[in-house]
Amino acid sequence: MTIVLVHGNPETSAIWNDLIPHLISDDVRTISPPGFGAPVPTGFEATMDGYLEWIIEEIRQIDSPVDLVGHDWGGGHVVRLACERPDLIRSWASDIMGVFTPEYVWHERAKIWQTPGIGEDSVAAMIKATPEETTNRF
Repeated sequence: MTIVLVHGNPETSAIWNDLIPHLISDDVRTISPPGFGAPVPTGFEATMDGYLEWIIEEIRQIDSPVDLVGHDWGGGHVVRLACERPDLIRSWASDIMGVFTPEYVWHERAKIWQTPGIGEDSVAAMIKATPEETTNRF
């Protein structure tokens, strides 16, 4: 049984380091979405369909259906794969299922990111911030 763990943003696959020793499989793999802790392949399109094709190809390289776990953005990729290619998955889990209900309340930072203009400005500020500024913000 292969367990595949997919992280979100702004994490890297290191987010799974404390969990992996407690899993019952000897075959645990972490995969990093392009641009989120992994290089962006030539020709890759950072679209919903581009990430779907990416995760399909990653999972197809494993010989049997996998147990798939996604966190944050990685959870969204897992849900999409489960809907589009259930044949590649033995089981799956995602921590973002709440976003599919109409009553879901986004956290304040996500609300900012979703606001045209302000969202782009917020991300630009995060990218150019020093480590000290980032620490103080949180």
